[in-house]
Amino acid sequence: MENIEYKRVDKKAKSVMRLTALFLNLILFIVVAAVALILSAAAEVIPMGVAIAIIVVVLALLVAYVIIAPEIRYRRYRYYVDDDMLIVVEGLFFITKSIAPIERIHQIAINRGPIDRMFGMSNVDITTAGGEVRIAFLEDSVAEEIADKLKTRINTIVKAEKEMAAEGE
Repeated sequence: MENIEYKRVDKKAKSVMRLTALFLNLILFIVVAAVALILSAAAEVIPMGVAIAIIVVVLALLVAYVIIAPEIRYRRYRYYVDDDMLIVVEGLFFITKSIAPIERIHQIAINRGPIDRMFGMSNVDITTAGGEVRIAFLEDSVAEEIADKLKTRINTIVKAEKEMAAEGE
């Protein structure tokens, strides 16, 4: 398995990662800022200076996460698909390597969220007997190609299994 030539996703994936991180973390920032200000102004639980310090720290973390995390995730993200298996390697702090045998695939879906659509990107979601694997940040045409390749391979496996079962009767 060491000689596998992984494929990388398009550089547009970084933009998708950044925009997604921005939206999700912006909500978190608003909640933290509101709670800090309420605790400081209305409840007088913490001094206003501490509330502002909390807001500044959270904002700095948000900016770092939006700028740095997508770069790291992009560099680590890779995938591999052949006739026998698919592998996805991803992660920021913890690196996950998902391996799914093709013969275990039950369902294939192509998903495009609003941010994905803005950049012409798609995700291929694969449900197997053991769980789910997602190949994310693919250009739309590449996602369609992978889904078609997997479908064709699964159909070949099912046909061969039926023929073997028919021969055994």
